[in-house]
Formats: sequence, C-alpha cells, structure tokens
Amino acid sequence: MSAFAYGLYILIWPAITLAVLILICTATYRDIKKAKAENKSIV
Repeated sequence: MSAFAYGLYILIWPAITLAVLILICTATYRDIKKAKAENKSIV
C-alpha cells in the first residue's frame, strides 16, 4: 500500500465520523423541535 493511500485511509475516518455526528445531531434537533411543537416530552 502506498503512503498516499494509507494517509487517505487514516484521514477518511474522521470525515465519516463527523458526517455521522452531524446526522445524529440534526435528527435529534428535528425531534426536539417537533416535540415542542406538539407540546410533548422528548423522552
């Protein structure tokens, strides 16, 4: 494996992790917003 490919492999994981974190945060925010609109608890 070349050094470039290895470096790319190492650097892609933080990007994937960040994307998943953004997805989770966005979904949670939408759920909180919807619960407030319906006057319900998020739990």
